[in-house]
Amino acid sequence: MKYKPILPRRWTSDLAYIFGLLIGDGSLPKTKSKRANGKYQQRYHICFISASRNFIDAIYNPLFISLFNLIPWIETRTREGVNLYISRIESKEVYEFLQKKGFTIGRKARIATVPKMPKKYYKYFLAGLFDTDGGKKGSGFGLCTASKYLALFCINMFKKYNIPFNSCPWRYKDHIYHQVYVRKRDMGKVLKTFPIRHVDKIHFIKTNLPQ
Repeated sequence: MKYKPILPRRWTSDLAYIFGLLIGDGSLPKTKSKRANGKYQQRYHICFISASRNFIDAIYNPLFISLFNLIPWIETRTREGVNLYISRIESKEVYEFLQKKGFTIGRKARIATVPKMPKKYYKYFLAGLFDTDGGKKGSGFGLCTASKYLALFCINMFKKYNIPFNSCPWRYKDHIYHQVYVRKRDMGKVLKTFPIRHVDKIHFIKTNLPQ
């Protein structure tokens, strides 16, 4: 196990992509643990959860290791009969690095925003979101998010690359959720424009392209 991280000095496509993954299915929880002397100490966990162990083994963990020189461990949990895999590491240095770069700490689902990064890396960040929150929407492909900021970002990216899209906000209880997606005939444009890496997402798009 390596304990001393190496922090990236500047934004790169890989750093933008892993930010998209973490904002989609990751968390930097605010937690404390009780010491033997009765005092509480702050914990600095970086967690990423996926239903695909292969995605963690092939994509997320190797990328995290290459960026930060730390090796996460994997836990398995079962929720409603489905196995979920959690890649976890504890590092105050990486935690604070991600926070300073703009990661939303705590319960981020409704308030998550896009970190400030050079615009040339936006498409890699959105690819990370697609590889986590992306999937089948109607007969097409897109994402659903509780964050109006992420929804607007996705909309603006589709506009930037001239990809036709639909946006369907709806209210559930006390909050408005956002679904942004492209129709089946335009899914190929998403695959060509954004460097998606999740083999299941790529397979879905390729096998559902219009003939």
